[in-house]
Amino acid sequence: MAPCWAPLKFPLTTLAASALFVVNGANGTVDVLDLANPATPKLIGTINVSAFGGGINSVAVHDGLVALAVEAKVKTSAGAVAFYNAADLKLLNTATVGALPDMVTFTADGKTLLVANEGEPNRYGLTDSVDPEGSVSVITVNRGATPPVATADFKQFIGQEAALRTAGIRIASPGANAAQDLEPEYIAVSDDGKTAYVTLQENNAIAVVDIAAAKVSSLKPLGIKNHNVVHFGPDPSDEDGGVNTNTGTPAIKIGPQPLKGMYLPDLVLFGLTIL
Repeated sequence: MAPCWAPLKFPLTTLAASALFVVNGANGTVDVLDLANPATPKLIGTINVSAFGGGINSVAVHDGLVALAVEAKVKTSAGAVAFYNAADLKLLNTATVGALPDMVTFTADGKTLLVANEGEPNRYGLTDSVDPEGSVSVITVNRGATPPVATADFKQFIGQEAALRTAGIRIASPGANAAQDLEPEYIAVSDDGKTAYVTLQENNAIAVVDIAAAKVSSLKPLGIKNHNVVHFGPDPSDEDGGVNTNTGTPAIKIGPQPLKGMYLPDLVLFGLTIL
């Protein structure tokens, strides 16, 4: 899940001098908090998208424009990005994006909004599941009308599943091709606004996107972690008091084990990945 808050740090005409926009998962809304006194934040507004979506996954703010990633009521259907005016919380327009938009972020100049469409299946491990394609939407910001949307998809990798696995990229969903199995999670944008780096958490990889061309230029596998090295060990069992039983006593035993694991990245910042 992408970070669900966005700060606003400029004068507002109707709200507060500074505000924090926070996704309220329990209510399916975005709450607007006045941070004039950070020690005592106050709720000063709410955005509700229940009329056209099933829930909000991410929020971003740039120069008075609020963008929300809204998944469809059926998460495998196309989602939406809803744009609001930060000053009065009025809906400006919406744009259709891929299934399960998980994270939104503006480029530094505010001219482009990027959306990580996870395309998560309705259920894992079953050959009859509905599994939409993952993608990255590249939206040209247009405050006065419906903004144009381009799509960086993974269709070019269909048929290359074996090669991707050999390279270290996890393609694992039964019956799914690469475009369906690759699931964008989070986006970081280069300082010059030309390149986006997109985590593919379930695939243990990073997608590199040419923003101007709205095209995935490459996939970068993240390799395997050796858990048999000091300080990289897990706690692999909750049955430490027995051997091959279901009656052992759990204990904290973190240490090297003859195991290897994937990184499965979630959040990424430019120059920094948080695994």
